[in-house]
Amino acid sequence: MEKIYKSAERIGDIAYRALLEEVYTSPKPGLVDLYSNGAHKDMDVSTFERSADALKPYFSAMALEGIKHKENPKMIFSSIRGLGLDAEQAMFRATAGVNTHKGLIFNMGILCAAVGACMEEDDTVNIDSLMEVEQAMVRETLLKEVYGMRDFTSNGEKNLQRYGTMGARGEAISGYESIRLISLPVMLQGRSEGREWNLIKLQTLFALMSQVDDSNIIARHDPIVLKEVQEIAKEFISAGGAYQEEAASMLKSMDKDFIEKNISAGGCADLLAVTIFLTELVCHQPKKCPDEILFSN
Repeated sequence: MEKIYKSAERIGDIAYRALLEEVYTSPKPGLVDLYSNGAHKDMDVSTFERSADALKPYFSAMALEGIKHKENPKMIFSSIRGLGLDAEQAMFRATAGVNTHKGLIFNMGILCAAVGACMEEDDTVNIDSLMEVEQAMVRETLLKEVYGMRDFTSNGEKNLQRYGTMGARGEAISGYESIRLISLPVMLQGRSEGREWNLIKLQTLFALMSQVDDSNIIARHDPIVLKEVQEIAKEFISAGGAYQEEAASMLKSMDKDFIEKNISAGGCADLLAVTIFLTELVCHQPKKCPDEILFSN
């Protein structure tokens, strides 16, 4: 039993550190980072740090549910949803009512539980197996909810009603296709090339921004602005991305522009945090990225 709790705590700790790694990635245009608050007047880095501290035990608790109920994926999802609501309240208490990580609680919580369910006796998890379990946990339930939805209250739900985009739910339903096909390959490539960690994270963020239908951008604006941001991200990547010599000055200039236009790619920032989480699991040993997820004691 002690090993089970230790493994759950380890998973929660990796998730916690991923949240911090995301906000410390700088400079991120329109987003909270070490340089500015971006297009956000109600939060800064310390707000994110308090939120991450509050959420850490809940990620461990969700991982524990995955370990305990690995034979029944649907039961795992049912059990962690209550924990997710508790986590939201803990976040709001820590931030004085500011929503820093609501979407991330959903996605990171699901994957923490899925990792818990996938662990083998030698504390390894195969990525393909991880996504198979995640799909078994959530896909059927979330599809029913999406197509049966009548009340549209959150930003993601309003986007679904107006534009047909599914946001965090869509990522979970797809088996985190954006991460598997876009961001994880970019991050792993940067690791294998020995790139500087902050630059890898920035390159990964822009890979997501260039292709993902960011729910936060749509909620603040509309699909037209989303496409404009995607084109800006594509042009930045084509010019060399975060690895080009002038990247820092370009990003700071872009940050000013995004702040003026109230643009924040918060959905992509959430996916960056999840990508960091999975990369930490895949690349447990520095510059070594095996096919299986490794845990240390």
